[in-house]
Amino acid sequence: MPPKVETRKWKPPKGPKNTPHKNKNTIGLGRNIKNAKQRQNQIYYLPDGQMRFTTDKHEADWVKLRSVTQENALDEFLNTAALADTDFTAEKHASVKIIRVNNQSVDSGSYNPYLLTSEEEAKKFQVQKEHIKDLIVPRRPKWDKSTTKFELERMESDAFLEWRRHLAMLQEDHDLLLTPFERNIMVWKQLWRVVERSDLVVQIVDARNPLLFRSRDLEKYVKELNPLKRNLLLVNKADLLTYQQRLAWAKYFKEHNIKYTFFSAANANEILEKQKEEEEALKRYMEEHDGELPPVYDPSNKQKNIEDQGDNDDNDEFDDIDLSDLIFPNFAYTNGELVCNGVLPIDQLREYTGPCQLVARRIPKYFIEAVYGITIPTLGVDEGGTGVPTSQELLTAYARARGYMTQGFGSADESRAARYILKDLVNGKLLYVQPPPHEDGSAASEEEAREFNKELYNLAHLPEQRRNQLVAAIKAKGLSVKEFNLEKDLDKLTFSGHLSVEDEQNKSYRSRTYGGRQAALYSAANELDDEFFLQKNVKGNLKGPFYQRNAVADNGKKHHKSNKKNKTRRLNK
Repeated sequence: MPPKVETRKWKPPKGPKNTPHKNKNTIGLGRNIKNAKQRQNQIYYLPDGQMRFTTDKHEADWVKLRSVTQENALDEFLNTAALADTDFTAEKHASVKIIRVNNQSVDSGSYNPYLLTSEEEAKKFQVQKEHIKDLIVPRRPKWDKSTTKFELERMESDAFLEWRRHLAMLQEDHDLLLTPFERNIMVWKQLWRVVERSDLVVQIVDARNPLLFRSRDLEKYVKELNPLKRNLLLVNKADLLTYQQRLAWAKYFKEHNIKYTFFSAANANEILEKQKEEEEALKRYMEEHDGELPPVYDPSNKQKNIEDQGDNDDNDEFDDIDLSDLIFPNFAYTNGELVCNGVLPIDQLREYTGPCQLVARRIPKYFIEAVYGITIPTLGVDEGGTGVPTSQELLTAYARARGYMTQGFGSADESRAARYILKDLVNGKLLYVQPPPHEDGSAASEEEAREFNKELYNLAHLPEQRRNQLVAAIKAKGLSVKEFNLEKDLDKLTFSGHLSVEDEQNKSYRSRTYGGRQAALYSAANELDDEFFLQKNVKGNLKGPFYQRNAVADNGKKHHKSNKKNKTRRLNK
């Protein structure tokens, strides 16, 4: 008898398995982000078997090459620790560094603690001269084909860190001030590659102070790589110098065997703009006249430009590599000097009396008054002054003439005035050119610098609008424009906010100011002197309080509310 077989229950048939459809699109946004993170966190294995990975924030190449010339204490400490590839922990009761201030006696009102005296500059120069050889640029470590990528990066970081330590020791041990220099290692790596591939290395410096921006050690480093490489000093902004000043600097460069050339980017841009306007005018003429050339047209210049362009296209051997905005370390005396030379940013300036005092010393008072159309009241020699305006006198006169007043107290906003004046100095509105140093390398004295820049302070170097204003004032006074001496005859003119000596003595005449009556230069003490001491019949009774003498009567708003109609419901009560 066959065994019993259990009857199976009927079940509905199952369909195909639910397999997810594979997305064939492998270039989506989310997938790209995922792959980018995987590449960033990729793990490398060194030849000795060690695993290498990083958790740092990955940045774009253009961000890595950004210029870093100044760092606060915390950023400098963290970046140094990162370059050294070491761990660090905070220590309690660490040593305290005390900054000692050298207290000096203040002999005159023109003394500024943020500037150096002539004796201090002489001592500082001797220290700088002894350590000029220690002012170097970082060298790229030697490598060969067997050097791995990670070994080269480690060697470059160590060399750069050692260079940073060397400059820090140079500053601390010898009390020297260095200009802000590039602190980003990626920029220096770019310099190493540029120098290795270039046949000619050009340093661009400011013609107003060329030696401050020149790096001697860079020229030495170029010759160390290959003696056939050449150096060139491109003296930019040469249009700000007179012919005699360019001649003096050219003589200095030749005596010290420095290859140089003068250049003016402003003049070059003007030529390019003029050529562009001529080409656009030619195109418009040809469009209006069905392609015909104008009757007066010289095609030789156009043909010459076309031939030059063709030669440049066919010549593949010539190429240039640009590494702009790289600042090399150099010696300086004070931060005020760095601000006046455009090294430190003016908008982030906190202490402004030092650089403004340098402006008042270097640029004559009459030229500043002519440029800004102001009168700078100064103390005479009999009253204890030096004849040179102080920073406070300069900034107060400029701020009151422009109406820059502080809130609440109504005093002159000297900080705002300082920023405008210093920016005009950097941009070339106020001119000052550093003379070439002496044979021993010492800087020129103030008298020599004043004589060197004397040709800059005349009518021709004033802004066009101000020059036309002075010419009109000269003609109105009946003077000759050709024989006019700005230094001697400026006190005879009245223009803008500047008063002549005669008009200043006449109290009824007041100069035009930009800040209303509040910005005008009124002195309560002078009014009391005029009222009490300068009259024959002296009486102690005044017509009114001196502080209300210059007040304008009925200066308030006219609301015309005197005859305003009352509401009807009030009249009916």
